[in-house]
Amino acid sequence: MAWCVCWPGLACAGLYHRPLADEQLQPVPQWARFFDSVIPKLRSFAPPDPLAGLPPSPLRQQALQRIDFFARASDHALTADDFVDWSGWLVRLLARDNRPTLEEARRVVERGRSRFPRDWRLLAHLATVYQLSGEYERALALAQEALELAPAAAQRFERFHVRLILQRRLQEHERQLGRLPKDEAVLDDLFGQRWWERGLLPWPSGHPLTVHSTAPTQPPASAPPADAGEVLQQLLIWFPFDGQLWWLLGEYLVAQQEWVYAVQALQAASDLRVGGKVFRQRRAQVLDQAERLRAQNPTPAVPDIPNLDAASAPAQRTPLWARFDWQAWTLLLLGVGLLVLLAGWQLRIWTRQVLRRWRPPPSS
Repeated sequence: MAWCVCWPGLACAGLYHRPLADEQLQPVPQWARFFDSVIPKLRSFAPPDPLAGLPPSPLRQQALQRIDFFARASDHALTADDFVDWSGWLVRLLARDNRPTLEEARRVVERGRSRFPRDWRLLAHLATVYQLSGEYERALALAQEALELAPAAAQRFERFHVRLILQRRLQEHERQLGRLPKDEAVLDDLFGQRWWERGLLPWPSGHPLTVHSTAPTQPPASAPPADAGEVLQQLLIWFPFDGQLWWLLGEYLVAQQEWVYAVQALQAASDLRVGGKVFRQRRAQVLDQAERLRAQNPTPAVPDIPNLDAASAPAQRTPLWARFDWQAWTLLLLGVGLLVLLAGWQLRIWTRQVLRRWRPPPSS
């Protein structure tokens, strides 16, 4: 998978903030790396699951620290790059202090545009904010303006940004008119080639037609465009919580016969509450096909090879103090202290009783 990358260190679609650490903001040629490293790191900007009881990720903590630094600085001391980073990280965070960050990101972008009105990255960020807020008309106008101002190296992915906004606007319009069921997800026809309709697996019957393509329409192809995987990776790097894009990526991976990753993509779409009868049927088809191929080509089981040196060496005993963490030791010491206090109090009572019993009676 030989993919070209437009600018070093630049996220080539929608969000143009600089990396905080080692997060990847461009497509990668290995699907394993995309699923196992790229997306989990970008999702870690979001708040942790409160039920899991985990602390915020290092990336989220760094982003919050940088945002607090920008908030304390004056606007005249900030550069265009600072406003781009500030607003981009706010979009990534999703929420802080139990409040969504989109409105805060919008205010930051507006402050940046008052100083840098021709910066196309701020326009792209503002388009993203309105898109995620469901205001597709305003998002479309801003995305088109950003496309016109963007350098040639970034225009390729920005065109797909515009197509995505067009698709979501059309889908909302069709649902308002009753032409698309509100509880049925549809695929974004970003490429003008509905390859999933003529792919390896039969398409479920009764699927609501995809809305009009936002790309030059062509007859359904048996294979996706050559750059579809790279484009979808970039859009998901930008929108890692977009379930419809995960479904479209799953269809691309089905066409490429990447069954393991197709299952992961459709599972991600399901986790993000992509619903509808057709999606469930399609996901079941892909799961069945993946299991069938797995049964035909089982992975040979390799037994674990014991480490003879480790097996013959005597087991080292763990010191008692290392068996508990500091919280357990704190509770243990508090409990021991309480027992000593109660024991001393009881001994004092017993001592008084004994002294009273053996004290001679007062002489008359």
